[in-house]
Amino acid sequence: MKPLKLSLQAFGPFACSEKIDFNQLGDNPLFLINGPTGAGKSSILDAICFALYGQTTGAEREPAQMRCDYAAAERLTEVTLDFSLGDKHYRIRRAPTQLRPKAKGEGSTTQQGEAQLWLLDGTPSGKLIVAKKVNQATAEIETLIGLNVEQFRQVMVLPQGKFRELLMADSKEREKIFGQLFQTQIYRRIEERLKAEAAGIRQAVEQHQNQIKGILQSAELSAEAEIDTGLLELQPQLEAAAQSKLAADAARSRTTRDRDQAVALSARFERLALTQQDLATKQREAPAIEAKAQSLRLSASAAKLKPLYDQRQQQLNDLAATENQLTQCTTTLAQAQRQLASAQLQSAEAERAHAGVDPIKRQQLELQQYQGGIEQLALANTEAAQRQRAASDCTTAQKVQQQTQQQQLDQQAKHERQLTELDSALEALAPTQIQLNNLQQQLNQRQELETLRNRHRALTSQQQSAVQQQTRRQQDWQTAQTAAKQLELYWHQGQAALLARDLEQDQPCPVCGSEAHPNPASTTHAQPLVTTEQLDIARQTEAAARELLHAAKETLESRNRDLEESLNNGKKLSEAIGELANQPLTEVQAGFEQLQQRLNGLTAQQQARQALVRQLASLKQSLATLATTLVSLDTQAEQATHRYVEARSRVSHIEQQLPEAYRDQTKLTHALQGLQAQINALEQARKRTQEAAANCRSEVDRLTSRRDTLTQQQQQQEQQCQASNSAWKQAWNAGPFSAVEAFQQALLDEQQQQRLQSELDTYHSALNNLNGALALLQQELAGKTLPDLPLIDAALTAATQAFTAADSHWQQLDKRYSQLLAVQQKLSRAHQTQAALEAQYAIFGTLSEVANGQTGDKISLQRFVLSVLLDDVLIQASQRLNIMSKGRYQLVRKSERAKGNKASGLELEVEDGYSGSTRGVATLSGGESFMAALALALGLSDVVQAYAGGIRLDTLFIDEGFGSLDPESLDLAIRTLIDLQASGRTIGIISHVTELKEQMALRLDVISDRQGSRVQMVCR
Repeated sequence: MKPLKLSLQAFGPFACSEKIDFNQLGDNPLFLINGPTGAGKSSILDAICFALYGQTTGAEREPAQMRCDYAAAERLTEVTLDFSLGDKHYRIRRAPTQLRPKAKGEGSTTQQGEAQLWLLDGTPSGKLIVAKKVNQATAEIETLIGLNVEQFRQVMVLPQGKFRELLMADSKEREKIFGQLFQTQIYRRIEERLKAEAAGIRQAVEQHQNQIKGILQSAELSAEAEIDTGLLELQPQLEAAAQSKLAADAARSRTTRDRDQAVALSARFERLALTQQDLATKQREAPAIEAKAQSLRLSASAAKLKPLYDQRQQQLNDLAATENQLTQCTTTLAQAQRQLASAQLQSAEAERAHAGVDPIKRQQLELQQYQGGIEQLALANTEAAQRQRAASDCTTAQKVQQQTQQQQLDQQAKHERQLTELDSALEALAPTQIQLNNLQQQLNQRQELETLRNRHRALTSQQQSAVQQQTRRQQDWQTAQTAAKQLELYWHQGQAALLARDLEQDQPCPVCGSEAHPNPASTTHAQPLVTTEQLDIARQTEAAARELLHAAKETLESRNRDLEESLNNGKKLSEAIGELANQPLTEVQAGFEQLQQRLNGLTAQQQARQALVRQLASLKQSLATLATTLVSLDTQAEQATHRYVEARSRVSHIEQQLPEAYRDQTKLTHALQGLQAQINALEQARKRTQEAAANCRSEVDRLTSRRDTLTQQQQQQEQQCQASNSAWKQAWNAGPFSAVEAFQQALLDEQQQQRLQSELDTYHSALNNLNGALALLQQELAGKTLPDLPLIDAALTAATQAFTAADSHWQQLDKRYSQLLAVQQKLSRAHQTQAALEAQYAIFGTLSEVANGQTGDKISLQRFVLSVLLDDVLIQASQRLNIMSKGRYQLVRKSERAKGNKASGLELEVEDGYSGSTRGVATLSGGESFMAALALALGLSDVVQAYAGGIRLDTLFIDEGFGSLDPESLDLAIRTLIDLQASGRTIGIISHVTELKEQMALRLDVISDRQGSRVQMVCR
């Protein structure tokens, strides 16, 4: 990875936007990042690390803490980095979670962190790889570069105060770093695969040993020798029991056949008696059926009369309705004629009253002449009042503005006191953010531990369920296996019975050749003939049960592995967080929430301080405006008083022109309204009486026409009623009814007729069926007698009991015999499997122990490979350390095995050329440790590049440490870096050592002032 361009904004001490183009330093530069303490030199490395991984190089500050305090509120904190990997260029942008002003209104809102990653493929915008998600961008960077953030800090960045970490790391930690750099995970996977294979074989061996014990226990055997003895004893007993069972089954079959015949004959006799009873019952229903038939016939006659009856009744109803309407119309017409005469009299009276309107209108015209003068007087009074109010308002405004000016002066003094108090409070709350960040990390680890514990409980439950399922599958498979063997035995016996059917006396048997057949095989009711299809189904069922058992075993093994992994992870995390592992999660969360509330208070107070600063500025501007306003109000008050005097003079002039009685607009208006009301009342009365007379005339004409129409309609309907009544009497006389009530009762709807007809048909059909069935049964039972069923049942019960006893005895013997045979076969297969597993474990178990470092010096396969690579790194590192230490030190790998179970093989020691002894790297001084760490980082860079494992270490940043070197050692270190630069590396040094500033031609100077820091590039 090689940085090309870095752009940072509101980050660290940089309040504005700063851009650093590393291309201006040339190819593979060696440059110095220079500046005073606290200016922000390390923040440049923090920005690079934050852009790539979302974290700083020292891991001591959260990304949210990197926002510059001097930055404007609307300027967002963000970092953009262009970098190259081989021949490909990428760009990544990150912004942490931060507060920003709201787009609308006052106050601020939280903007969540985001990250974008592009592949710069030559197009204007590049190819977008990650759109926004922070974690996704970090995962892509780890995949591209091949290092996580911790490894990046140790091999590409030596942060201030942390350059000794890679040098002092133990074998286990160094194994993780080197394994990632040299891509030796394949050896780790070999170790894990061998370990899992050996564990699986070992577990299978133990399971088979338990299976052998379980097989014997399931058959209630203590030793395998008891199987053969039991089979020999059971063979003759099983044959004798089979013969007894066959004889008892034949006797039972004969008795069953006799009983079935007797039961059938008894049922026929019982059916004959029931049929005779049903026929007698049907015959008793004959009178009711005849009555229903008569009702059906009368309904048909009534249906023919119904249309004439309905027509006659409808015409009579219509005639009565018309006569009623004619009576009502005649009465209403008389009332309308009386109302018309009254309306005509009222209209004549209203016309005479309307003749007095003209004198009232002349009086109204005289009063309207004074209207204009009244309006002018009202306008003049209004103008005078307005000017009087304007003068008063100016005086009032002067007093208000003076009060406002004093209030704002008091408020300004209050805000200045509050601002001083807030500055003190903010200074006291400043350490809360650091405490919150530390507790946030602890809370995350405690929550992760709680998740692991919940997962462990779930895995434990799943493991127990898997054990129970394996037990059930084992039982199902044994049951299916026993059933398949039983069917197979029955099948063989059935084949013998099939051959026996074709045997003939004095003819040789196709199996044994004998011409005598004293006891041929036969099928029985308890042992039916088994087909080949049934036997295949049983075998398939047994095979399916065996596969389910195998799957259950694999599931159990998987659950055991998951459970073991969960236990290991939980143990590691518990050790990492110490006492918090046993502290309830709610208490840890409560402590975090308390600190969060304090931090929220800090944020609120910061916002309050900014608001106070803005309010103070606004008050000062407002006070200046008030002073100008007061001067203007004095002038306006004097002008308003002069205009009021002029308005009062005009009002007096208008009042002299109007009589005193008509100066009041209300009185004049009231008089005019009274006259207008008299005029309106007279005109409306005339109009209303005229309209009423016209309406009455129209109503009389309408009712007269209606009466004539109804009279004509009545005459027509009377003629129709006479005709329909004549037709009805003629049809009635020809019908079977003597009264109208009988006719109406005989009427049935279609559904009732269908129901009666269905009942008649059903009755006759049932009667015919019973007569036929009775004749048939009498013919069948002629000459037969009723059998004695109790006697026959007693004989069948005795035969069944005899067969049940014989069958139970045979099944007990056969079940034990089959069980012993199954146990014998299971043990044979189990011993074969056991031998094969032990042979496999002899190979895989040994390989696993060697590969996982469980023998000898306790060095695993991956650690052995890494130790060889470490030797190569130490050769390169020792060459540089030997130069920087003036021939005194070299780095070597510790060969002795570590004590206890601690990992070995990758520890470092330093060989002192002055004393000729070897000692731990922890004994080096600060300056010596810095040189050793620098040499190790440079050697690691050389070897990784040489092996070309996919990870490119093209860049190295060193943050401080040079101040611990004497001038000669410093010069040797610089020469070493120059040699490394010549091999194609970009090297950046952060230091304020004066000698470095004089020796380095390329510099990034960090300049700071009260408004923040900025970057200046120097190329001499």
